[in-house]
Amino acid sequence: MPLVSDILVVAGGGGGAGIAGGSANGGGAGGAGGYSENTAESLSLLSYTVTVGAGGAGQSGATDGTDGSTSSFGAIISNTGGGGGGYGQVDARAGHTGGSGGGGGGNTNSPGGAGGAGTAGEGNAGGAGTYSASGAPGGGGGGASAGGAAGTGGGGSSDGGDGG
Repeated sequence: MPLVSDILVVAGGGGGAGIAGGSANGGGAGGAGGYSENTAESLSLLSYTVTVGAGGAGQSGATDGTDGSTSSFGAIISNTGGGGGGYGQVDARAGHTGGSGGGGGGNTNSPGGAGGAGTAGEGNAGGAGTYSASGAPGGGGGGASAGGAAGTGGGGSSDGGDGG
């Protein structure tokens, strides 16, 4: 007789990015790990391999955030880790694709980096980094319920984008 259960799997989130080219170029935030839920799943009375994905490391300097690791419950569900954020620089980097995408890096010289794409059914895209000559914040990481917001402001009042 099978066991009926609800299963929730969340992968590790991505790490935030560093800043290059001075403190005015903000790094993007890491995206949330992919999320999925199966309800009323019929399970055989066997053993299942469960993998819990680690979160990605945040970075400093001219380095993108590290992607989160995949989580799974047997062969039934597997989720993608969150995308790392893109670092802020003269040539801002895009956020990484993941369960939810990482935010793009900010740039004081040209357009900010694009937000990374989220995986369909697991998460949402990260927000874009901002372009502003007086201070360029990075974008927010995507989340399970919403995409990340673009950075706002410039100069001393810059804010990174909100996570989803």
